[in-house]
Amino acid sequence: MAWKKGGSVKDYYLYVVIFAVILSIIVLPLGKLAPLDEPRVYAYDGHYYDLGIPVGISFSAFILLMIFIISGIIFWGTGNIWYNVIIDSSALAFIFMNYLNYYIIWEVFKPHITFFPFLVEIIYNNSKALQVDMGQIVLVIFLYRLYKNIKKPRPLSGADKQ
Repeated sequence: MAWKKGGSVKDYYLYVVIFAVILSIIVLPLGKLAPLDEPRVYAYDGHYYDLGIPVGISFSAFILLMIFIISGIIFWGTGNIWYNVIIDSSALAFIFMNYLNYYIIWEVFKPHITFFPFLVEIIYNNSKALQVDMGQIVLVIFLYRLYKNIKKPRPLSGADKQ
């Protein structure tokens, strides 16, 4: 992919990281548009909790996940470098935003969070929730694409072609 236009894999993933940061900056303010069924701030056990921040980041991560899924369906396997940058940068941005969301949930509510392969168990106030961790699934896909790009045979240089 990256080497088809003469660039290196290192340059390609530099573009991926830059576009992932740009995507995160663009999508993060959209978290304010997240629908909340309950009040934004509520009191529980003598503490006030603001749901706007964790729900907003979760909504932003969901938007990035949708960008990854849609771009992956449409552009997977194309030789265009920029389409592949969109796939990989949306994956990287989603992975970051997903684990930022878990961190903020932990920081706000202080639940017990246990990560299992492809699952997350959250225990809060004697209530357990086991959910699929989409961040790990997307991370595996991202690492597969990285491995595939690194192990792909490179074109020979001018002296080696003869």
